[in-house]
Amino acid sequence: MSSQGSDTSSVHSKHPYTEPKQVEALAAFRTLLGADNEKYDDGELMRFIVARSYDLPGAHAQLLASLEWRKTNNVDDLPIPGPHNSNGVMYGVRGWHSVPDANIEAGHPNVPEHAVRLQKYMGGSSLHKWDKAGRPIYIERMGQHNVKGLAKNVTTAELVDYHIRCTEFVHNTILPECEERFGTDDKVIDKETVIFDCTGMGFHQLHMDGLNMLRSLTDMDQKAYPERLGKLFIVNSPYVFVKVYSMIKKWLDPGVIEKIHILGKDFKSVLLDHIDSENLPEFLGGECTCSHMPGGCVPSVVMNNIKPVETAPPTNANLLAVPTYLRPRSSSSASATSIMDYVMPGRPKDGIYQMFSTMAHGKACEYEFVVADEDVEAQPEVLIKFRVKGVRAACEGLNFTVVRFEFGEKADSGTVVVPTKFYSLSECPETGSGVEVTFHAKEAGLYVMSWKPENQRGLVQMEYGVKVDGILGESSDSP
Repeated sequence: MSSQGSDTSSVHSKHPYTEPKQVEALAAFRTLLGADNEKYDDGELMRFIVARSYDLPGAHAQLLASLEWRKTNNVDDLPIPGPHNSNGVMYGVRGWHSVPDANIEAGHPNVPEHAVRLQKYMGGSSLHKWDKAGRPIYIERMGQHNVKGLAKNVTTAELVDYHIRCTEFVHNTILPECEERFGTDDKVIDKETVIFDCTGMGFHQLHMDGLNMLRSLTDMDQKAYPERLGKLFIVNSPYVFVKVYSMIKKWLDPGVIEKIHILGKDFKSVLLDHIDSENLPEFLGGECTCSHMPGGCVPSVVMNNIKPVETAPPTNANLLAVPTYLRPRSSSSASATSIMDYVMPGRPKDGIYQMFSTMAHGKACEYEFVVADEDVEAQPEVLIKFRVKGVRAACEGLNFTVVRFEFGEKADSGTVVVPTKFYSLSECPETGSGVEVTFHAKEAGLYVMSWKPENQRGLVQMEYGVKVDGILGESSDSP
């Protein structure tokens, strides 16, 4: 999230939005933001406005939630590769000035172990040059993913962390370069073009845990990074993809669906309409081979065009685990103005996996999460903590009720032990406080909790940690 300081005159006019509807919406949005409006340029605000179809209260809520999410997960402190540092990249990078051509390597202080480990199971990816509109091109060999291996050896939290690092690199390093090289006064370059190559895709990739991981990334992108997708080309799509897409489509906003182009084998002419041949890999119908780099245009351990990157085992492998999957399941009686359900998965923080949402009183919300096999084998205690963040006036007297708690298809008191009532927060200090409940997860599988704040509205943070051998990870700001 960019911060432009107080000098906003040039920021506002760099890429003017001149249509009356745009001008009116931007002015109203800045009024909602108050003094904070000077932190954002018009392009940034328009992304949230468009994502919410000009519903300004919804856009405002989504912007504030994304800012809170960034703060909670220390996103702005991530070590992003750029022209003024030697930080390592997270995937193949080809054709840019700000970062030399490179592949991910172990040993860089800023490259986490899990980012290297997951390369063994991903089909290969690269940020490869730019299209005719000046947008960066991200290419992923989706059909080569070892989905089962990925779900088994990489947690959702690790994949989310990796995805955030990759996304922040594009937004903070590559898009500014595109703007400098290809932007004009009336041409905004704030989106990327994506190509998913489905060559090799089969029914073996229909793995539910893997699809759940994909949904976590999709949810986060739509809520934390709205309107960053320019076009998505899905090429070499087989019949099995139709089955997968029928599920994925339900997760996507209508505006995202409009940008997706599903192509079969006859895709090359379509890609060349949007991308110059010298910027398109040979296997996609272009002329580029990137023969100067190991792995060519798109390095892939799975496809054996590059050597496996050696990794060391994580230091906390036998100490802390994170849930395989955690997400909001549904909201009842919800509307855009009565419930601001912008829940986004966060990076694990000292073993704690965090989510948060803003809820209106009387509106129930369900969360579902998976307790993994390795968690149960370690005989952990799973801590569920709901915290109200805000001053006393915002949370005094706030109560939460667990409407129901289920394992699998039905409630099973023999599987989990959980109270049916949370304590009142009437003694909430000015900085906010919270309550927590602990239950023993004796069986791996899907759990569902439905809860609602009974009287007031507040920002609620959910934390899920796993206690192994008497040690429980705690976030630094836990009450």
